[in-house]
Amino acid sequence: MGVADLHLTRVSWSARFREPAVRGAQLLAVSGFALAQPLFDILGKNAEFFAARGSTPGDILLFALVVTFVPALGLLLVELGVGAVSRPAGYALHLGFLAFFGALFGVHALKRAGLNGTTALIAGAVVIGLAVALAVGRAAAARWFLTVLAAAPAVFLVVFLFGTPVQHLVFPNADARAAAAYVRHPTPVVFLLFDELPTITLEDENGNIDARRFPNFARLAQSSLWFRNMTTVSSNTTTAVPALLTGKLPAKGSLPVFQDHPNNLFTLLGRRYRMHVVETQTQLCPSRLCKRKRQKTGKRLSSLYSDARTVYLHLIAPPSLEERLPPIDESWADFGADTGKQLEEQAKLPKVNLKTFYIGRLHDFNRWLARLRAPGATPSLDYLHILFPHGPWLYFPSGQVRAVAVPRAPGRTEETWWNEGLAEQAWQRHLLQAGFTDKLLGRFIDKLHGTGLWNKALVVVTVDEGDSFRGGDSRRDPTRTNLGDIAFIPLFVKLPGQDQGRVVERHVTSVDVLPTIASVLGVKVQWKHDGRSALLDGPGSPTVKVGKFATSFSAAQALRQKARQRKLVLFGSGSWGPELAGTGRYRGLVGKPLGSLQIAGSVSASATIDAVGSKLVRSFPKRSQLIPSPLTGPVSGLHPGDAIAVALNGRIAAVSLVYRGPHFSALVPESAFRPGRNSVRAFLVSGSSSAPQLRELRVSFSS
Repeated sequence: MGVADLHLTRVSWSARFREPAVRGAQLLAVSGFALAQPLFDILGKNAEFFAARGSTPGDILLFALVVTFVPALGLLLVELGVGAVSRPAGYALHLGFLAFFGALFGVHALKRAGLNGTTALIAGAVVIGLAVALAVGRAAAARWFLTVLAAAPAVFLVVFLFGTPVQHLVFPNADARAAAAYVRHPTPVVFLLFDELPTITLEDENGNIDARRFPNFARLAQSSLWFRNMTTVSSNTTTAVPALLTGKLPAKGSLPVFQDHPNNLFTLLGRRYRMHVVETQTQLCPSRLCKRKRQKTGKRLSSLYSDARTVYLHLIAPPSLEERLPPIDESWADFGADTGKQLEEQAKLPKVNLKTFYIGRLHDFNRWLARLRAPGATPSLDYLHILFPHGPWLYFPSGQVRAVAVPRAPGRTEETWWNEGLAEQAWQRHLLQAGFTDKLLGRFIDKLHGTGLWNKALVVVTVDEGDSFRGGDSRRDPTRTNLGDIAFIPLFVKLPGQDQGRVVERHVTSVDVLPTIASVLGVKVQWKHDGRSALLDGPGSPTVKVGKFATSFSAAQALRQKARQRKLVLFGSGSWGPELAGTGRYRGLVGKPLGSLQIAGSVSASATIDAVGSKLVRSFPKRSQLIPSPLTGPVSGLHPGDAIAVALNGRIAAVSLVYRGPHFSALVPESAFRPGRNSVRAFLVSGSSSAPQLRELRVSFSS
């Protein structure tokens, strides 16, 4: 072969590889802006997504590499395969892929710009996608520019791994060490941590525990110190829990992992105590003390990618479609594990799927409770953080479960309630689930009695943060209107041998819990901390500070009293009555027989019950564990804000307001259903609340 032939061969090979390389670079650029950048941005700011699930550095690094490079590489291989058969078809496919990624980028950009309409978002995304493809297909400058942008995904990757809190997980602090401590009084410690339970949930009109609704919380208070002026220091679980367990105020950028909090309750007692620890959303107990059953790599990565996909769908879905997605703000993992779809898809009557995530919360509790042991020669630390009564609010006080297609209560976008009636309905669901939480607490107390821990252990029962239900306001971020709901949380401390309860008025905060435990055990906390023992005399801190929001304790107390009064006006106290099934000015109709009401004909409108509700309403099993509540679905002929009453078996069972869509959601109590077929009627309600007028609308069922 001559020199000229060799040169021509090199040019031929260069030309052959140049085109695929350019196409690959273009695909890498558009996939980087459409996929990698949005995901790296949100997950980089919320590294708890990885921390809470226990992702290893290798898991995170592999995830980042896959998101950055695999979509472009995979599609390039498809292009090359098609191009080998037909070069024009391969290039057309390339432009189609560019249009697809351009549309994904467009819908995310338009959504962030504030465009919310489904039609407008989809149309805008299509226009942007087509513009990208046409520009590349017709303009050399556009092709050059897009090829140059192939460097951007590598920049996104580097920033994600080295410039966000994720770097602390990928490159953990190898020097993290816990301070040693000597325990003078090695008493067993039992620590039960609930989630999202404001103090006002438990209170009656006198500021005492409502013993009829929450008999076991009242029972606990009768034998322990109830600090009813306890406040949280954070409205976020992943910062509130470390504050409880370290005695330190949250530090900016810290993650709920051992590397960022080496000095905590577990390491304080780890050298002397047997650890029986179940953490949720945190990883503070080091593996040398707490042996966790780590998931197999395949299952762990499958869960990671599945949840990342759900996060991405939330980023690009129009608001009306986003509401149908599994919620991503009820936990940090397993977002789609229980969407309720399995109820619709079963041929027979739906049954509880015990493998779902929310039922899994009960499994965690049951397993932990079963492992509580009588005090022995080696003292134990028994710790459980359980996501109750944290949403989604699916449980009745009886333990029966809501059969719903979508677990999340409607009426909220991210952390803001956009509808007052739906916020109140979610509050009702929260209260009822708090009633079930009380039942779990009763089992816990019985177990302590049975093992002897009740008299010999230091028992701590508390909560990480509260929750708020106000239209136009945030569910968890503190404001001047919701602070009374969010800030105050219950704390119960039962000292070893204590049998008489006492209410303590001292203002204590989350960071006082660990020093309190240390003072009872005779442990000197060796690290700098911000809390003080709650057992000290005096009024406590004069300031309530939740995150960055701070006010005086007296001002916070005034907000708390207003919040409690609002709850009592809406939902009363004592037994679980009809107040928990109605919202709006006509909620007094709940429980009334239809024969006692004025029904003025009909209205040209209809309500359609969704598939889950339809199936159970038409054939309700005897002693059913599943309750189709709320009954929900679309309506026609009515408008948002219209009042709708739903009657079951001749009696008004629920009253609510039509909301956007338009849709209805009626929180029917479990007592309204009867075995077999249930009669359902719906009415538009108008007129005065003292003399309401009902007009019937047609009710239909989904197949």
